[in-house]
This record gives sequence, structure tokens and C-alpha cells, in this order.
Amino acid sequence: MGLLPAQAQNAQTPGGVFRYKWSGPIPPGAITTTDVQNALVWTRHYGAMVDGDSGPYTRRTISGWQASKGLQATGTLTASQTMDLVTEGLKARDSHGWALLVDDAIGFSVGIPTKFSTPRPPTRSQGDWWYEASGAFGHTVTVIPRKAACASMDDMFKGLLSSSAPDREVTYQARRDDWFVIAGRRGEHRFYTRAQCRDQAIVRVIVSVHASQAEALGFMFVAVANSLSLKPTLNGQAQPSPRIVFPPAPPGYAAASTGPSPPPPLTPQIPEPEPAPPRAPTVAVDKAGKTATIRLTLFDGTELKPREVFERASETVYVVRTGQKQGSAVAISDREVVTNCHVLDSNVRATLERDGRKQNASLTSANPKADRCILTSDSPLPKWVRVRPYADIKVGERAFSIGAPQGLELTIAEGIVSAKRVIDGERLLQTSAPISRGSSGGGLFDAQGQLMGVTTWMRKDAQNLNFAIAAEEFAK
Repeated sequence: MGLLPAQAQNAQTPGGVFRYKWSGPIPPGAITTTDVQNALVWTRHYGAMVDGDSGPYTRRTISGWQASKGLQATGTLTASQTMDLVTEGLKARDSHGWALLVDDAIGFSVGIPTKFSTPRPPTRSQGDWWYEASGAFGHTVTVIPRKAACASMDDMFKGLLSSSAPDREVTYQARRDDWFVIAGRRGEHRFYTRAQCRDQAIVRVIVSVHASQAEALGFMFVAVANSLSLKPTLNGQAQPSPRIVFPPAPPGYAAASTGPSPPPPLTPQIPEPEPAPPRAPTVAVDKAGKTATIRLTLFDGTELKPREVFERASETVYVVRTGQKQGSAVAISDREVVTNCHVLDSNVRATLERDGRKQNASLTSANPKADRCILTSDSPLPKWVRVRPYADIKVGERAFSIGAPQGLELTIAEGIVSAKRVIDGERLLQTSAPISRGSSGGGLFDAQGQLMGVTTWMRKDAQNLNFAIAAEEFAK
């Protein structure tokens, strides 16, 4: 019941189809690899990170699903098989009352099967927030505020492993970067623990089922682990404001006539509660030039060959066109790309191009002074990239620029991170990786294909003086 060690990283967004509840036909063109992986989770064939990677493990689980249907186990889905699989997965998800427990005040969200788990208002104990739910599927989220919280993850991990309870057995464990997973059994129950940190707090999720329900409900351990999502910055001292969010109807579709109605927000049980501050109204284009969908990840020391970096990262890079202007952009979620505002030249609509395919996108967040802009695509993006925190980037490490210089789509160049600089309060990376006209808004990637920066400008009167905005600057 554990995520594969090499895959268990930050949770990704749910894909083009699984983010919605469908009451009508599913557009085949909206289905992504992420949707296929989600469907395989809900049909009980997939036990790894949902990351949009159609690699060997995904193909093996596709073969397993095909075999379960009496089909030839090729590991590759036909169009009709893809539709059948995704439809089956969505039906299973909805039959379990799947929703998200969201707390924007703290800064996290995680999946919960409301048919088998009833959430209660959060309580506070010794400075930590506890979000507990009752039912056949045990579900507890603990928010643990700490200074330098990630530095204490090793101690928490070791402490949980060394528990001396006589009826407790750990059957799976994994420790990477800013997260860990521990799974096992205690008495007549099976449990799964996933913890993830930001500098300000740790969010720990523990799910459990009785052994008699392990076969029927235990597969959702993977669904919960995949769904955990943290904002780049947590506020563990905030007053909780949790709510249960069911998948919405897709744009242009009428809401489903059946299904659970969202319950009222959960009121936290806190001594002398203070009212939450009023929220600013939502606007079509905000002025931050930031997004909460960015997922941070650390460098683990493994370096890929340049062709492997290109294979991994280039699928996330797009040509951006607005009239006569052209630049580049990088996908950081299944709908959003980051780019430079000067590429858009005050336009609020743009065209994203890649491999001869075009799709429209709208400006949703812009900070022209910092040259940070976020575009949201009208249709799903099949691949996206994780972001390296600025503090994790080392001067002297290899760097690869991928963009569309002079309109030449998907061009890679290699260099190093020459310096880390702060100019007018904005964090920049100086690099010797070449940046040419048309590469603005493209990606500066590390030796694992992770995004370090968004290439923005170069000195024309000097050699190898090229700059990228630190990608973390785009994260809320």
C-alpha cells in the first residue's frame, strides 16, 4: 500500500478530466496521462505517484487493467479503452464521495472519501491543529507549526519508526527531500502516514482501516497520498478555515443532478476564536504575477545527460505568440504556464504552440514591474514541471536553457549557474547558458530537468551574462 519510492513526491494536479464531476459525455481530447493514472488508482491497479509520466510502471498497470477486462495486455490503451478506463475510474471515485478537505488559511488540501469518513471541526492541542474524521476510513490531518520545520523531519520520521508498541509493524517506509511515508499495521488496523513540510510547518496525514476493510477501502491510501497539496508557504498559526470541496461540473456542463451537496464549512473548535479577516474579492487578473499551483522539490544529487534533461523538460516548454510578438513559456501545472510579461506586450490573450499544435490561453496574474506573468490555458496541458527552491540552487551547478530563440522551437543550451543575485528585491539567477531573443519566458532547468528559473534577459555588450528570474518567485 506504499507509493513507489522513486515516485512519491509532491502531489500533482488532478488532470484535465478528474478535476471535474461529469454528467455528460467526456471529451476524448481532454484526457491526459494523469487522468489515466488516476483512473488506474480508482480501479485498484496503480500504487504510485500520479505524475503524468507514461513510463514502465504506468504501462504495467495498464496491462493489469487490460487483463482484468479480458483484453490483450499490451500496456498501451486504444482510444475506446482509454474512455472505458477513465469512465470506470470516475464512477468509482464518485461512488466513494471523493472530495477535498481544503484550508486556504493554513495552506493545504487533501482528499477524503466522504461516504466512509465524516470530518469534524478542527481542534487545537499543544499548539498543533488536528482535523479528525470518523467512519470506516480513518482520516486525521495534523498541522504542526515549527521554526525550520523541514529540519525536524528526520527526528519525526525516526520517532515514528521507533515506536515500541508491541502490536505495531512497519511494512513500508520512504524518506525523501521534504516528505516521508510510513505504512504498516497496528493490531487489527492497517495505517498509512504521509508527512510533508514547508519551512513554517509540517502537515501529517494518517489514514487507517480495519483489516476486514483493507481490501475494500485500503486502495484509497494511495488516492489520499497523491492528493496532499501544500502551498509554498504555510501559516500554521492562522485560524483554520476548512471546507469540503466536491469536484465541480466542467465548464459548459450543467451540474450533476445527483451526488452529495457540499456541507457547510467546518467551524474550528478553538478557545476564544477570533473572526477571520474578510477576503478580497476575486478578480480576473491579479497583480501578483504568482500562482499557488507551483510544486517545489529539492535536488537529490542525481544528474542526467543533456539529452535526458531535454527529453524530460522540453515537453513543458511552449512557444507563446501574441500578434507579431513571440516568446516562450513553461508549464507548471495542467493548466498554467509562466512567462515574462514583456513577451505578452499588454495582451491578455495568447497562443501556446508546440509540435504543430496550438491552444489559446488567458492572462490570469501579472506583475509587469517584476516581469512575471501567469497564463491559464483553455485546454489541458499534458506535462508540467516541478520547481527548485531558490535556496536549494548552488552556484556552479549545471544549467540548461530551453526555449524558442529566434522562433526556433525547443532549443537547448548548456551552461552553469554563474551567480545568485537580488536586484530590486527580486531573486535572479545569472547563468552562462545562452539566452537569445525569443527565449524570454523559457526555462532554465537543472540537471534533473527541474525548473530553476524563467529566462528573461541578457547583456548584449558582454559574453555569457544571461539572467533568469528564480522560478520560486512565481510561487504564492
